[in-house]
Amino acid sequence: MSADRDLPLQHNLTPWSPTLRRLALVLSLALLVMIVGWLAPRRTTQPVLVLSGKGHEGEYPRTAEKLISSARTRLWMAMYVIHLEGSEVEGLMHALAAAAARGVDVRVCLDRGAGFNGAIDDKHAAPEKWFKQHGVRVVLDELDRRTHAKVLIADGQRILAGSHNWTRSAFMSNREVSWLIDSVADAQAIEAWLAQVPGW
Repeated sequence: MSADRDLPLQHNLTPWSPTLRRLALVLSLALLVMIVGWLAPRRTTQPVLVLSGKGHEGEYPRTAEKLISSARTRLWMAMYVIHLEGSEVEGLMHALAAAAARGVDVRVCLDRGAGFNGAIDDKHAAPEKWFKQHGVRVVLDELDRRTHAKVLIADGQRILAGSHNWTRSAFMSNREVSWLIDSVADAQAIEAWLAQVPGW
């Protein structure tokens, strides 16, 4: 028995070779990453449908107000029609002004509204004046181009876009559809498109 105890262990009798230990470590780390990824909440948010009409009254202004209030760096918007009517529209106008006051880069592009006969429609004279008085940067588009978009981009990432103009009827009674989406790539594309507006 004593002779057996004195024999040295042979290297090839170890249960885990260095290569096998490294492989086991790599597999364990990969499994850990997979488990953490499975348990973690999803970071990609699904588009949120925003409707107007019966049963959905005020859904759009509530969504837009939350988006505006949460913005930290910039809010860029293009809007075909804004009517200064009703508390919902006024509330969003004041939310944009408040964002500008707290240092957010707020810019609005409005359709100039040239009519079919070539005469300039002054539909945005009042909103343009209001924005300028409240520290919001506003531009009117070119006379030969109609800006029919209804889009609001927050912080170069979140986008609220669809058929909603900023009017009380669009917010409360019309059948309107918009989506709130989270997409840096799409937001950057829209911002680059808006940056082409003269005076932007």
